[in-house]
Amino acid sequence: MYCPFCGFFLQSHSTFCCSCGKDVKFLCPVETVSTEVKSEKSVVESFRNFRVLKEKERQSCFKRKKTQHKENNVKISVALMQLKDGILKPVRGTALPLVVNPEIDAEHLQQAAVQKMKDFNKQLGSASYALLYPDGTKIVNIPGTETPFTLKGFKDALGKAYQRITVYICKLEDYLSYYQSSSGTESEISDSEVIITALKGEYHTDLEEVLLSDAEEGPSPSIRAMETTCYSKYTELYAPIVAENQEDSSSEEGSTHSQRDAEMQQLSVSEVIANLALQIDRHSVSRFNICRSDIWDGAVRGFKRSTFSAEKDLLVKFSDDGGRLVDGLDTGGPKREFLSLLMERLNQRPIFDGPENRRYLVYNSTAIREDEYGLAGKMIPVSIVHGGPGPNFLSEDLVNHISGHSSFSASIGDITDEEIGKVLQQ
Repeated sequence: MYCPFCGFFLQSHSTFCCSCGKDVKFLCPVETVSTEVKSEKSVVESFRNFRVLKEKERQSCFKRKKTQHKENNVKISVALMQLKDGILKPVRGTALPLVVNPEIDAEHLQQAAVQKMKDFNKQLGSASYALLYPDGTKIVNIPGTETPFTLKGFKDALGKAYQRITVYICKLEDYLSYYQSSSGTESEISDSEVIITALKGEYHTDLEEVLLSDAEEGPSPSIRAMETTCYSKYTELYAPIVAENQEDSSSEEGSTHSQRDAEMQQLSVSEVIANLALQIDRHSVSRFNICRSDIWDGAVRGFKRSTFSAEKDLLVKFSDDGGRLVDGLDTGGPKREFLSLLMERLNQRPIFDGPENRRYLVYNSTAIREDEYGLAGKMIPVSIVHGGPGPNFLSEDLVNHISGHSSFSASIGDITDEEIGKVLQQ
């Protein structure tokens, strides 16, 4: 560093020049650097303080205000239904929107629906009304179950949006007259076939009940002796008649059973299936929610459900992998598709082994723990009776054995184990 006044070379940073003695303090860079560092530190600290203040201000804006929780209501439709030509039919042009709570029960829903219809239709008057499903049945439980009705539960079971749900109100007089007429026709049909059966041991049970009741009351010894003598005389007189009646009833029952067995033997397989199909209750359903990527899992859950019954109709709804149900009315197509896919999955289960079209039952411990044999025994008859395909992959020998035929003709080709097959061929 040189002195700007005399040009003398300065060995170190000093305040005065050692040659001319003038002040050269301005040439020293120490103070400028320190001031720059201080200024930079002050800028950083001020920015940090500003950031902290802004963070607190921003957090204060996100505080939730204390407001009362409002229940979300839903909108459904309500319409009138009246008796016409002996049938309950909806009245066109009477549907109105109704906003209610999704947890509402049948009683309060009926009150809200009647009040809504009376507000917009002054001709209804003060008559009593019943709340009905679209098929004319009274709303008490969720269809197909014993669960009390709630709008949310009905929506989940139906698989539709709230806007697509319609309930009906009908005059109680029309509802009662319709069901009295329908029950009258059913009673006429049932009166044409009357079956009377005799119960064994009926007289003996009545006599024991009388004796037990007398013993519990504890009468006096004289009365007890008189009653026992009366009972002894009664049994001496009527015991032979009772025995003869029991023998006659047992012989009649044996004859009726033999007649039924003979009739069953005379019926063909198609007639037996047709008779079983007539016993299906079309007014109640067993529900199946099936994911196309896992048919077997959905079928097992449906068959193991406590509300499942083979005598109920099947209501099948398919869903995608995301759990979204496919819209559409089940008029038989989804049910037949489900039963066809179910038989294909059943063919692939480990309880069967053998060639493709000649499979036999085999032992599998895992399948026993999961009750796959029992499930297969339910799935096959349900598929056949409800209009689905049969197990066309079973061996003819297995089918003959199940149906009671003694014919059996197996071949070495039925054995899938290569080592055992080679030994048998040798």
